[in-house]
Amino acid sequence: MAMKSCFLLLLLCGAVCGLGSVVVKEYFDRHGSSWHKHGHYTWLEAQSFCRSSPHYTDLATIFEASDEDQINRHFYHAWVGLYRTTWYYWKKSKLRWKWAWTNGDIEWNRWADNEPDDSNDCAAVAYSQGPDFNWNRRYYTADCEERAFFFCEKSGSGGDEFMFLPESKTWAEARQYCQSQSADLASLQRSGDVDSAVVEQDFPVWTGLHRKGGTWKWSSGLSEYRNWAPQEPSNRGNCVSISSRNKTMSMQNCNHRFPVVCFRTNLVLVKENKTWEEALEHCRALGSSAQNGLRYELVSVQPGPDHEYVTTKVKEADTEEVWAGLRFLAGNWLWMNGATLSFPDLPLCPPVRQHCGALSKNATDGLLLADCSEERNFLCYSTY
Repeated sequence: MAMKSCFLLLLLCGAVCGLGSVVVKEYFDRHGSSWHKHGHYTWLEAQSFCRSSPHYTDLATIFEASDEDQINRHFYHAWVGLYRTTWYYWKKSKLRWKWAWTNGDIEWNRWADNEPDDSNDCAAVAYSQGPDFNWNRRYYTADCEERAFFFCEKSGSGGDEFMFLPESKTWAEARQYCQSQSADLASLQRSGDVDSAVVEQDFPVWTGLHRKGGTWKWSSGLSEYRNWAPQEPSNRGNCVSISSRNKTMSMQNCNHRFPVVCFRTNLVLVKENKTWEEALEHCRALGSSAQNGLRYELVSVQPGPDHEYVTTKVKEADTEEVWAGLRFLAGNWLWMNGATLSFPDLPLCPPVRQHCGALSKNATDGLLLADCSEERNFLCYSTY
């Protein structure tokens, strides 16, 4: 037993004492001004995109109201009435290409860098944040069959009215819709019009919440959090979006196309039954086999939101409790990664067969003490 304790103490030598929370919960969107950064997806396409990326875990799962503040999806592309057409160059009796507005005007000088790309025939305005954190309004070309939001323009006695439509359409579909409303795709060519119309807007963004077989589920993780918009949940569909500005949830047809926010966590639940020491070795072996240089450890937790979030992951386990990185060694309770121990109620002299820490599916149970030789699932975390 003494030799085993010495071995475990050696494993602690690389730990960083005083380490705080190790749990990572982050939300990512496809930020950037270029067109491909603003893709619109069906719900299944969005899920596939997030899961297939090496940088993300899944579609966004929201666990508490503060998570919504991390979803900063304010930038967008929107179709306008700018397109490439032909004109007759009479001096050389040839047809030439030109960029023109649907109202017939041709003057324009607000292209983004390296634009216009004459391999595309349609244009959209991008509302995006630059390296200086200022909001930019620049025009980009795109394949007319891409999908984006759009601006309509309606002329009246009081002047031009610009309307932002948060619906995903091709350029032709967008123009057809505007014309059905006695309007047209917007000719946003005056700087004053651009600056007043192209501002922060409210539009749907896919989350991982969906309904399957009458049951609400998240694409990844368990969460009871809901923040429904008025008159929701409705019966418009089985997938759920969050509004970019108001952060309220709405049901949507899963085949509709919207921007996406992905989610990343560094927690890895291993659904294999192992003793505490086997679990510790398994987590660390994950690091040695990783191609990205990450290190893995049995998880440590801190009281409060940190513990509550970890519990949502524990609820996915096949066992009632999972191993954590807590161990009683040389008369002290220690996290194997050297993290600060913030659970003062742990016994100073635990029973002989209760020298390892486990986490329960019930968050109110806190940390449980268990026989290290028992086998259960376990929770690892990676260092980003």
